[in-house]
Amino acid sequence: METPRLPEPLRARAEALAARSPLETVRDFLRGHVTDADDMEEIRSGLQQVAQVSTRGLDQELAAVESVLAEPLPDGTLARLIGWDANWVLDDPSDAGAAAFLRELADMIREVLAAAR
Repeated sequence: METPRLPEPLRARAEALAARSPLETVRDFLRGHVTDADDMEEIRSGLQQVAQVSTRGLDQELAAVESVLAEPLPDGTLARLIGWDANWVLDDPSDAGAAAFLRELADMIREVLAAAR
């Protein structure tokens, strides 16, 4: 990301965010958009509000979710990600159930982004 016109503190923050691993980005996304939500519609509403201001962060978060789903991770990683970081209780709390939940979130982000553009 090009940031030469930003003041140094903002440029440093943008660079730090861009340097995060996909797993860290997904963790932050879950903590910011899922943890306190009561249901999927509340998550969608929050994402739509974000997209009204800027889609850049959602683009990065979608890429991170897709990356996490595509890379091999140690057993239990996805389950902990959803159970702990998202504070979300799944009917199937396994990695497979967590992956299905993340795919649903990715689809939701795609839909929100498509509507915002």
